[in-house]
Amino acid sequence: MSFTEVLAVIPARWKSQRFPGKPVALIAGVPMIVRVWRQVAQARMVQRTVVATDDERIVAVCRDHGIDCEMTSPDHATGTDRLAEVASRREAGVYVNVQGDEPIIQPESIDAVVTCLLAARERGIGISTGYIEGATPTQEASASCVHLVPTVDQCVLTFSRLPIPMSFREPFRRNVHVGLFAFTASALRQFASWEQGPVERAESIELIRFLEHGQRISCIPIPAGSVGVDHVEDIARVEAILQK
Repeated sequence: MSFTEVLAVIPARWKSQRFPGKPVALIAGVPMIVRVWRQVAQARMVQRTVVATDDERIVAVCRDHGIDCEMTSPDHATGTDRLAEVASRREAGVYVNVQGDEPIIQPESIDAVVTCLLAARERGIGISTGYIEGATPTQEASASCVHLVPTVDQCVLTFSRLPIPMSFREPFRRNVHVGLFAFTASALRQFASWEQGPVERAESIELIRFLEHGQRISCIPIPAGSVGVDHVEDIARVEAILQK
């Protein structure tokens, strides 16, 4: 397999509905965006990393910690739209979207999703993502949790904030989607050229945009352990894990 330069982009916006200013919230004394960047920097498959934001306060924190950061439009509907803007100015073979609210994302998980995409390209697939096998009862009850249903050939059948599929005839081990996506440059350009579809808008899950346009998404199971920070109380959960 020939060398492909991989650029990781960490979208970080200030105006989160559930947790404004979330990227600069302190986790054990360190801003969350800095913790995310440190995790991404350990990924073997990533050559460059940049934070893409819409707020000077986030830029200031990044500069204070020597982190490459770029201002982007405040009008983007999703983090991947923000990534696409960065891609229009920074050339790479693969772009990885690492959510700015995953402060303990494992570098090995990032490498796995990138490797998954590099293999999927041979099948004409330009997007990959990861998921954790086995949702907890708390995750199944939370609309903040996105569930992923894989096909038998490890592509995404669908996503939903509902705990799908319904166990109508027999038990089913549901999966949790992780905010970690990789794209070829052409797939990312396609994403940016499409309007949001009705299902993406209803579920507020950006990768559904590819499914609504008939595109396949490769997926791979990754180890459990990462905790997304959606609410203020999630910080205590991450700090407890860090203490261990």
